[in-house]
Amino acid sequence: MASGAAAALLAVCSVVLVRIARNIPFAGQLSFVLTLAAMLWWLFTVVFDLASQSETCKVGWSLAAWPGIVLVPIAWTFFVFDYSMSKRRIRRPVRIMAYIGLPSLVSVIAVTNRWTHLLYGPDTRLVTEGGNSFVIFYHGPLFFAVAAVLYIFLIAALGLLTFVFLKAKKVIRPFMGALIIITAAPVAANLAYIGWGVTVFGFDPTPFTFAVSLIALSWLLVNNSMMDTAAQGRLLMFYATQDPVILVDAGGHFVSANPAAKDFFIHQLPKHGATLEHLDGIGPLLKDLIEDGDINSAAPIRIGGRVFDPRAVPIDSPIQSQIPLLGWSISLVDITERERSAEALREALAHAESANRAKTHFLANVSHEIRTPLNGVLGMAAVLSETALDEEQREFLQAIEDSGQILLTTIGDVLDLSKIEAGKMTLENRPFALRIALEGARALFSAKANEKGLSLSVEIHEDLPKAIIGDDHRFRQVLHNLVSNAVKFTQTGSVTLSAEPADNGTLLLVRVSDTGPGVSREARDTIFQPFQQADGSDARKFGGTGLGLSISRQLCHLMGGSLQLATGVEQGATFEIRLPLLPAIDELQAETQPVLRSASAPEPTAVDVLVVDDNKTNRLILQKFLSSVCRVKSVSSGPEAIDLAHSFAFDVILMDIQMPEMDGVETTQKIRCIEQEIGREPSFIVAVTANAMPEQLNHYLSAGMDEVLAKPVSKEPLLSLIRGL
Repeated sequence: MASGAAAALLAVCSVVLVRIARNIPFAGQLSFVLTLAAMLWWLFTVVFDLASQSETCKVGWSLAAWPGIVLVPIAWTFFVFDYSMSKRRIRRPVRIMAYIGLPSLVSVIAVTNRWTHLLYGPDTRLVTEGGNSFVIFYHGPLFFAVAAVLYIFLIAALGLLTFVFLKAKKVIRPFMGALIIITAAPVAANLAYIGWGVTVFGFDPTPFTFAVSLIALSWLLVNNSMMDTAAQGRLLMFYATQDPVILVDAGGHFVSANPAAKDFFIHQLPKHGATLEHLDGIGPLLKDLIEDGDINSAAPIRIGGRVFDPRAVPIDSPIQSQIPLLGWSISLVDITERERSAEALREALAHAESANRAKTHFLANVSHEIRTPLNGVLGMAAVLSETALDEEQREFLQAIEDSGQILLTTIGDVLDLSKIEAGKMTLENRPFALRIALEGARALFSAKANEKGLSLSVEIHEDLPKAIIGDDHRFRQVLHNLVSNAVKFTQTGSVTLSAEPADNGTLLLVRVSDTGPGVSREARDTIFQPFQQADGSDARKFGGTGLGLSISRQLCHLMGGSLQLATGVEQGATFEIRLPLLPAIDELQAETQPVLRSASAPEPTAVDVLVVDDNKTNRLILQKFLSSVCRVKSVSSGPEAIDLAHSFAFDVILMDIQMPEMDGVETTQKIRCIEQEIGREPSFIVAVTANAMPEQLNHYLSAGMDEVLAKPVSKEPLLSLIRGL
């Protein structure tokens, strides 16, 4: 019976050893496996010891058990160290000596015991009591030395476990306590055997106690419990996470909560089995969870000044009985900081949009306030240029016109930059004559180049198509800016404008090269930034806003291409425009140019024009521009225009926008109503305004106006508009 019980214990330990060695990784696994292996050898010798009847066999098996007896406490101590201290195992000489050296030394002593009697003395004898035969050992001198060494290992393991138990978190302490009991139980059994003769079947109870303890610990391992890293990690997350976690059963009743939840709700958490309906935000959440089985679509909840994202994970029954669901794990993920950041971003976006609207409003006002007097300056300069002037007066007048045009260009650049930044810049892709655009740029700046003694030439590759698809106006704007800069910064030499196909005919490459001072390495990137110039010092030789190149580059990007400063140029600077090359099918349409009316050609039938503007100078300019070809009347307000519209049908009405009493939009709408009531053919109403922002122009057209002319108004565009009716 005794040997059968030991054999059964041996079989269980063998199965556990195989299972743990193959499938369950954990810290200190090798030391634990060695402990089990040594325990198996010890139990193996115990089985045959109990089954033997003679003294010689029993003593022999007792001596054979010593390698296992020595290795069990040594390997166990190293396991405790590896697991509790979380140290990676290292094959150090000391550990190898402990694993191999000490058991080997004791094995030699055991083998030579019949001659040396160092472990068991000559007085050792077999005793039979109550039908059980057992040996009473008289221990030799080395027995106590070996026992003392083994006790040192076990005491060290107990000391370390006690230290870790006191320092560990609450979640770890139950397992540390289990290890202390597993270590202390065999020690207590051995002390009871040595001190008071306590036996099991007349045998030392130490191996049985150690075996049972190891089997119990192994059972925890096999079932993914205390020592399993994954299981411990999940348990640790429950206790260590800063997010409140609440466990409820399938009916929504409270089961448990982690420390974070207890700290957050303080005394609001109920006893086990009670409901959570009284908790703000949690009660309605649980009701929906029980009814729908899901809260993934639940909105964030606010509790105690914090914002949480609720999440629920079902706890399935392990045996899938009639109750497939045991309950729910509800975690409240704290997203307060994220919500505050999102709110700050929303506020920043609102402020940015408000600032952008304020900037747009400011630019619109500045544009209007500058364009209105500028209309008077350039308009009266144009009227004055048609009078008799001497050479000096004409020179003075030219200076006025040039200065006005520079100011007008600056306003246009600022407005273009605002459009691009607001994403409201629109392009018109239609056929246009590439050669005419390039020759037009040369013709426009040839006079200025001749004044400086510069050679301004155009080189066009013969493989380029006559017409391409693109935005003619914006292409010319970029081209004119680059040629203007080249002429302005070049004092001697030449400016060359060239065009050729690139990338197997898929790109149009336009170069503007000059023999000027070039661009320094430090300024190569900054010149394309808004309000930046190559020479930004107060002593710079050339003026300008520094917007031209920035706008030109962004326009090229909008057209699907690029603008960059070429590298490796020995003298001067070369700017390269790369745009998609899309040949136009209808080349004749692109080549067609407006036919200028000859001086001898008869003027069209005079039309009746009404000028509506509260500014006396503007009315005078428009009257002077049109008096030779039109019958012109003017009024200074909207009500006056409405009175005239009742009694007279004008062919064209030039309508100012900003006027006191009644603005141009309201005046237009009332004139349209009059026309509909009378059944009269509508007049062609043109908004003549200094408000030139894109959204403003669209508003005027949607209000019933037919065309928009931005101030300052030039004579030729105005006459062309009238003649085209």
